[in-house]
Amino acid sequence: MASLHFAYGFYLYCLGFFGSTETRNVASAYNEPKIHIGAVQSLTDIVTEKLQLAIINGDFALGEKISEEALSLKLGVSRTPIRDALARLQTVGLVTVKPKRGSFVFKPNNQDVVDICDFRFMVELQAAKRSFYKNPIKLIKSLSYIAQKMHIAMDSNNTSEYSNLDTSYHQTFFEYCDNKYLNNAFNLVNSRIAALRLSITSPQSELRTISFREHLSMVNHLKENKISEFEETLHEHIMRTQNVYLKALAIQSSNKKPTLKGVTLQEKK
Repeated sequence: MASLHFAYGFYLYCLGFFGSTETRNVASAYNEPKIHIGAVQSLTDIVTEKLQLAIINGDFALGEKISEEALSLKLGVSRTPIRDALARLQTVGLVTVKPKRGSFVFKPNNQDVVDICDFRFMVELQAAKRSFYKNPIKLIKSLSYIAQKMHIAMDSNNTSEYSNLDTSYHQTFFEYCDNKYLNNAFNLVNSRIAALRLSITSPQSELRTISFREHLSMVNHLKENKISEFEETLHEHIMRTQNVYLKALAIQSSNKKPTLKGVTLQEKK
């Protein structure tokens, strides 16, 4: 097979010298480096990505009904990719589909919050420990870099940027753990955690200050190889946010009107 490939290539090479213009073009095209085109996103993929980002960014209130008609008009697409996107987001816990009532942004109850935070602590701790033992230098370097950017975002009062960096910080525990099952487990709750973080904790500057100190302490504990102290700080951090979520959900109003302000198929310039 290799000899046939070589012979055909040599044949086209000769055509490049002696053949017509058309045959020289064929030879040239054969010998040019191949261009690899990445996977093309479907319309459902795009709608899913945009809607997921809108929910995480707080453009929809927790528990808010999602109007398929309004989304269809806003995005300029039919309802089919919107329904497919909502079904996908239901699998990651961001959307709840209620028969004969419609689709709603998830709204956890008290037990959901407790279970999510308990589960989060277990998987984050194991991922962080594995990452530290396998790639301590890369882990600490990445966390330190994110912490620096968090400090900048906090000083400039950039709420959304701080929240996104907070999410990246905790995702870094899984980046170097080399265990796909830990990653998959975290992905079950990560989007809901990000949505809760941006909607509830990030807008409060005093909570961001406490949050930043805790993130900085965790990095320092790893630098000093103090794993027990790291575990204690991580637990305090997650339990504190759990209490904040529970208090916020107890007083949160459910009367917010749909805005769809952050949902668009076009990238922001």
